[in-house]
Amino acid sequence: MKTCFVLLFLFLSQIFRYVGGSSGQELIRAVGESVTFNTSVPVSGNIIYKGDTVGQVFNNVSDTNLREKFVNRLQWVSLTGLFTLSDLRTDDSGLYTVESVKDPKKKQEYQLEVYERVSAPQVMKTTPSSSEFCSVLCSVRNSRGLMLSLYEDDVLLNHTSSSNITLNLLLEIKKSDNLRSKTFSCVSSNPVSNERTRINLTHHCSLNTDVLPDVEAPVMSTVLMPLVCAVMSVMTVVVIAVSRKYESRCFTEDRKIHEILSVTTTVWYEPTMFSSDLSDDLLIFSDN
Repeated sequence: MKTCFVLLFLFLSQIFRYVGGSSGQELIRAVGESVTFNTSVPVSGNIIYKGDTVGQVFNNVSDTNLREKFVNRLQWVSLTGLFTLSDLRTDDSGLYTVESVKDPKKKQEYQLEVYERVSAPQVMKTTPSSSEFCSVLCSVRNSRGLMLSLYEDDVLLNHTSSSNITLNLLLEIKKSDNLRSKTFSCVSSNPVSNERTRINLTHHCSLNTDVLPDVEAPVMSTVLMPLVCAVMSVMTVVVIAVSRKYESRCFTEDRKIHEILSVTTTVWYEPTMFSSDLSDDLLIFSDN
């Protein structure tokens, strides 16, 4: 009895394999690309998407505009008998079945996965847990199938993937002189693309372990700025006072010079008047 069940199972497996064709193939593409389903339909057949016929061929005449979603994007080439879907979108992902009516064995399932190309990760400095550490944050806009990873040289340090709008990874390392010789990078990737951003530690962190922590820079700025402003204010007041004193002094000197010139002018006219009288006297004396 057991042997009969085993034989029946093997028989049915062969039947389903013969009718259904081979197992589904996975096709991975990026948004904007095209995909060709490599099952030929030379005379008559169909292409089915998620159980719905979206294109058909009958006696070498095709109709690929059965569904608005695929209008002007799904084509059938009579020379090869192949269906091609172009200008792919993420919502084109799913199960496709291509079958040829002439040859039932030519029935093939395709699992199409369409991904967006990833964007490059952004790196920014964050506040470390201690002044002995350098802390940077890698972030990238999330998309389907995306993974964000941190590398030291070619060694994977950490990675994450989730359904959040943005993916973030924190890198916190202790400051040391040998960090200058190491290369850290942040990588965003999915099945169709990847982008790498190098983390410049000398730009985001002070690697000099002998200097004071970065937190002291704002403190020094807070102390020095009021002092500089006070000194500048005092200097401004002094300059204004000196300028006014100089202007007053110049005004006084100009006034004195004016008075002296006035006196000098008066003295200069007096001899002239005297000389005129004297000349008249001399003329009168001469006439006598």
